[in-house]
Amino acid sequence: MINIPDSENLIKKAFWLCSIRWYAAIGVFVVTAISAFIFKLQINYTALFVLAFLLLVSNVFYILFLRTIKNRRDERYILKVRNHINIQIIADLLFLTVLLHFSGGIENPFIIFYIFHMIISSILLNKKCTYFLTSVGIFLFASLAITEYLEFIPHFSINKYISSLIENDPVYLFASLLIFATTSYLVVYITSSLSGKLRNVESKLRKANMNLIEKDQIKNEYVKRLTHDIKGHIAAIQINLEVVEKQMIAPLDSANQEFITKAYERTLQLSEFIVELLALTNMRLNKQFDKETIDLGQILEKAINSASLCAKQKDITFLQNINLTNPYFKGIKSSLGEVVSNLLQNAMKYTPQGGEVTLEVISDEKTLQINVTDNGAGIPKTDLPHIFDEFYRASNAKSSNIEGTGLGLSLVKAIVDRHKGTIKAKSTLGVGTTFAVKLPQG
Repeated sequence: MINIPDSENLIKKAFWLCSIRWYAAIGVFVVTAISAFIFKLQINYTALFVLAFLLLVSNVFYILFLRTIKNRRDERYILKVRNHINIQIIADLLFLTVLLHFSGGIENPFIIFYIFHMIISSILLNKKCTYFLTSVGIFLFASLAITEYLEFIPHFSINKYISSLIENDPVYLFASLLIFATTSYLVVYITSSLSGKLRNVESKLRKANMNLIEKDQIKNEYVKRLTHDIKGHIAAIQINLEVVEKQMIAPLDSANQEFITKAYERTLQLSEFIVELLALTNMRLNKQFDKETIDLGQILEKAINSASLCAKQKDITFLQNINLTNPYFKGIKSSLGEVVSNLLQNAMKYTPQGGEVTLEVISDEKTLQINVTDNGAGIPKTDLPHIFDEFYRASNAKSSNIEGTGLGLSLVKAIVDRHKGTIKAKSTLGVGTTFAVKLPQG
């Protein structure tokens, strides 16, 4: 079986190598142009420009081939990608060797790019491949230097001092090659050791993360089953209490009525908590969802009617500013209704009697904006960063003995995230709070 995280990581590295090659080719064009028109060095510029062009063309083929491998995954997928990276680096070393031949050979300071390729191979590949590619690079560079020294191929000098030193003192040449080889292997040893340790740490972290995701999913499944079962029992208790509380069968005296009413109200709160917990759990478990075209008027009417009843009971002024340039929105119908309802219920709950709550909805071709403002107690600054966390309640909400589950805003945040939107809260103690939701049209 293909290890998906490893394969994805490797293919990204292969494409990353291709992206670096664009800069390398452009760099060759620029440096060659500067050498020709500013420094006027006596080297073969035509060959260098042709090499830079060939590097660009080859990179196009590398990318196309990588895309083919990516689209046709099989059991040998990782091996194919690794082989492709090997081929890319060997080809780059050949390009570099020919490039150096036409621009000074061992005299060219850009021989450092051999080391650069060795470091890249240490990062991308295992030790065996890295040492093999390093040996290839050393062999190519040594072959270039020796064949130019023996005059099997011409030497294009850019530094007459180094050129004469090599010609008159072969010990300098072989000492330079020895230092180059030693440095190359030392760099590869250090880089591959560090890369190996980092890969081991990355692998452990990835496995730990996968375990956490798996355990979180198990927890969500358990919570879903549990809350679903409890919901049925609570609904049955609620129905029976409602019959007694409304005195449908027999009248109650005042003492019994008080206890039954309290039990009924607590059952309603517990039912609300279970519904919100179940909705939030389902939202997290169902990663895939289908969008549909929603009539915003219907969604808002239902939420406004529910909020208006609460406002009437608490003598709250409920203001509405609805501007639907585009009356339709593509999203999850039930979830969008919960965003508006939860924000309004939250505002009504924390707004004192005689207060004011404002709902503003603006919809156009690009976005849907929902703003809910109240003039309640406000939220302390220290609590604002945490209000969307599950079960979190602001410190002043706890001290005021206002009932709440701490799940409403978590659910709203999950729905907004699912629609790839944003939600922001702005609050001032003693003045009020504004929740601003912005959703992109699907």
